[in-house]
Amino acid sequence: MGSGQVFGWTSVDKRWYGFLNNVPVRIYQEDDKLIVYSNKELEEEDIINFFSLNDDIEMINEKIMVNDFLKKAIQLYSGVRILQQNPIDTIVEFICAQNKNIPAIEKIIEKLSLKYGERAKIDETTFFGPPNIEKIANSSLKELLENGLGYRAKYLLFTAKKILEDKMYSDRIRKMDYIEALHAMTSGNMKLYGVGLKVADCILLYGFHKLEAFPIDVWVLKAYPSALKEFIDENLYGEKYFGRPKLDKKKYLLMGNVARKIFGKYAGYAQLYIYMASRNLFKGSKKI
Repeated sequence: MGSGQVFGWTSVDKRWYGFLNNVPVRIYQEDDKLIVYSNKELEEEDIINFFSLNDDIEMINEKIMVNDFLKKAIQLYSGVRILQQNPIDTIVEFICAQNKNIPAIEKIIEKLSLKYGERAKIDETTFFGPPNIEKIANSSLKELLENGLGYRAKYLLFTAKKILEDKMYSDRIRKMDYIEALHAMTSGNMKLYGVGLKVADCILLYGFHKLEAFPIDVWVLKAYPSALKEFIDENLYGEKYFGRPKLDKKKYLLMGNVARKIFGKYAGYAQLYIYMASRNLFKGSKKI
């Protein structure tokens, strides 16, 4: 749960408490076994899907292990999976995550969950589910601002209202291929207010399991020259460029396309390994 994919889970004594497909659960690992408990009905298939246990991780790792950097990253984080979360929850989380470090994101999601999420209790641990999109849509901008969202409050409110009006939004995005979905989410009449390329990539990867997505945040930007050095054109991606704090749209897309050319349909897995390895290498910078 510490891979930057999901927020709002509670950790107590190496056990994680949260909601899996709207069902409260307690999760922990015992040797090579994943133990999932709920006091409500939960289908085994839901657990398998959430943790992407049907993904052939050995085959995926072999495909994306293109150099020493990826080899070392995979060795360090070999157990990581791309989670398949509820798309609406993922949209809420990553709108709130813009230009925030992980502790700050967790604090915002915690406040929103307390106000707009479902209360649950397992063992002696009380925790809250993801913020309900309908409750968010029916709140005011002033109420949302009280949760530390800043400018993101307007993004979240407008997006919640749009999704509430368009009940089929998630289904339509799910049916699109990656490029079509990225375009739809960031432009035209399906655009989500305040959602740019990076946030859209996070939503498509972690909420819709579109594994071609390659979100480029500051961590990936720092590691990009090392992780893909054999494949990048120095004239296009010079060393000076990587020192910049932000990417323009053109270069973001170019860098993502290079990654997709190298890693193919598993670019998202490569991104997650690069992201986690970069956080370990460059601990001085904390923005995601």
